[in-house]
Amino acid sequence: MNGPGGAVTADDKAGNGAGTRSVYDALRRLILDGELQPGAEISQPELSRRLAVSRTPLREALRLLERERLVVDTGPYRSTRVSSLSPADLDELYSLRVMGEGLAIWLTVPMLRAADIERLEQDAELTASGDPDAHRRFHAGLRIGAGPRLAEHLEQLADHAERYQRSFVQYEPDREFVAAKLAEHREIVAACAAGDRQRARELLVDHIAGTAMALMTAERHAPFTLPSAVSMAKGG
Repeated sequence: MNGPGGAVTADDKAGNGAGTRSVYDALRRLILDGELQPGAEISQPELSRRLAVSRTPLREALRLLERERLVVDTGPYRSTRVSSLSPADLDELYSLRVMGEGLAIWLTVPMLRAADIERLEQDAELTASGDPDAHRRFHAGLRIGAGPRLAEHLEQLADHAERYQRSFVQYEPDREFVAAKLAEHREIVAACAAGDRQRARELLVDHIAGTAMALMTAERHAPFTLPSAVSMAKGG
């Protein structure tokens, strides 16, 4: 169980699977929330003290995070560096997202029932208030027809995309932007309610790609893989 401030309690010091998972979750959240900045270097002893855990579960957690590409240069006697962010990686990340999310919603639309549509409508409206949990639930609801491997993969990509949004956008979205995104959410739900999975897929792909384009434009980066991914995801 995590202690105050995301620290892991003494119960995690045993180094078993549960302890490793707790350390992984705590450290991953620090990275995704930006408390550990992209490119930051931190020693493993310092991490051990910060999370109040022994080195064994910490090393195991770092290996998992390295596999997820959130940290690099991990090892028993080395410092750990949080993975840097780059427009080129963002391009690839969002290309994978539009391909996977396009497939997931294609599989999901025929499975949606009235209660599912109602939940999507509720979460879509809540996203306008900037509720990040509602936004995650909304997109998760559009992939309930995906298998567990695909759903887990897409959830991880969405987490990484949020990390880019926090780092690349240093201002509060204006009212016009929020209204535009809410309108897109409503259109996606309407297509789902109508059982039109082709339109739902096209709207979702454009919605995700639009965010990516805004981020890359802010970084003055011309997308390389995203246009091709959008075309393929929409059946082109």
